[in-house]
Amino acid sequence: MSSKPFAPLLMSLALGCVGVTACGGGEATPESTVEYLAPAPRSLDPRVMSLRQALEDGWQDVAAELYAELQGSDELGVESDLLGARLAALQGNGVESTRLLEHAKLTEPKDARVWATAAELAMQAGRAETAVAEWKQGRDVCGLTPELIRAEGVLAIFQQGVGQGRRGLALLEKARELDPGLPFIQWPLSEAHRLFAQELAGTEIDSAIEHCEAAVRYASDNQEAREMLGDLYMTAGRWGDGIRMFEGLLAEGRPLQSKVALFSKQAGVVALQQDHREMAVEYFERARELGLSDTELGSGALVLREEGRRRWTAGEALLEAKDWEGARAELEVADHYWPDSMEVHQSLSEVWMRKGLESFQADRLEEAEQGLQTALDWDPESIMAGYLLGSVHMELGDYGAAAKDWHRVVDGARLNGLTLPEPVHLSLARVLALDDKADEARQVLNDYLEFEPRGTYEAETRSLLESLGAH
Repeated sequence: MSSKPFAPLLMSLALGCVGVTACGGGEATPESTVEYLAPAPRSLDPRVMSLRQALEDGWQDVAAELYAELQGSDELGVESDLLGARLAALQGNGVESTRLLEHAKLTEPKDARVWATAAELAMQAGRAETAVAEWKQGRDVCGLTPELIRAEGVLAIFQQGVGQGRRGLALLEKARELDPGLPFIQWPLSEAHRLFAQELAGTEIDSAIEHCEAAVRYASDNQEAREMLGDLYMTAGRWGDGIRMFEGLLAEGRPLQSKVALFSKQAGVVALQQDHREMAVEYFERARELGLSDTELGSGALVLREEGRRRWTAGEALLEAKDWEGARAELEVADHYWPDSMEVHQSLSEVWMRKGLESFQADRLEEAEQGLQTALDWDPESIMAGYLLGSVHMELGDYGAAAKDWHRVVDGARLNGLTLPEPVHLSLARVLALDDKADEARQVLNDYLEFEPRGTYEAETRSLLESLGAH
């Protein structure tokens, strides 16, 4: 489980006055007169370094395992308390975190890491005044070390007000300059760049993009930075970059469907204006997938319909050439763009009917059954698909299914005033008789004679009726 120590939620807390200078720390000292002290020596044991990284990345389960392994080791020193305090805070155990910090203050009061950690964790917990007090005490006791400069940068990016992103970034970059290997700085740097980008967004869009890109580089899971970067890309007209950013966030579960849909529509309009029709089609289709109605799509819906019609025409040509697979692929794309088209559905039905017929003629009955049922799914009123499916069921010995298929064909033709090219009613009567439903068979034959008293198959109908024992 990952939980960043400096998550965006905490960054947006309404904390009031928290900046060191703003809260009574005095005027800022000119850079040229500041004396920076060396960082505290850190263990280079790979296990300790991995523990620091796990804590910085927010992987509390991994961190807890590593921390347990290192207990009793001489490698940790005061970091046993400090890293333990960070782990406890990550786990939501504020009491244990405070206990470990107080122990560290008693055992190593002149170690700047103690005060820097205390200040950062207090700020993370929303205790701004405590954080400032911890930082000041550390500065007074230890001087300005990279750890305390990092902590001041963390305090700055929590402070509300114009310029805190710039100020926090300057402090954090100074800390890293003094100690390139300084831990627990990646996420604060990401947030500082994000906040600075936010400050620049209204007037210097290119610089804002650069800083927001840096924020994402420092913490690729900083979702607020990524969403802001997407917005900045869109503002700058970098539609593709912006939508890719939003799509990534959407895939990770961010509730951005409406936003991505609207931006996709806008990108489609721009692509169309620039004569990039294929790109426009992709954007409009994505907008529809994410929930925009045809009314909301406006001209985008017309573009999709035109594309669907174009692909339908191509599919019809392949159908004419008896390229069933090619026709199917093209027509399915047409249906994707033009989903309410009866023409496309009927063409797809014909493709599957043709494939089913070929399978039937090759005595692949199960394959034929599947193909013909798919044909009916596309066009439930297809006379030929229904007739052939009944024939397949007859061959399979499923008389009940065959009767159902042929009933549908006979009733559909009669309802629509169509004359069938085959005497389907005779086949229906025979299969009903085979299924021990002679009464129903006779009813089918009598219905034919009633509706078509001088029909083409009158003689055959009367003959079969007589053989069944007319009532």
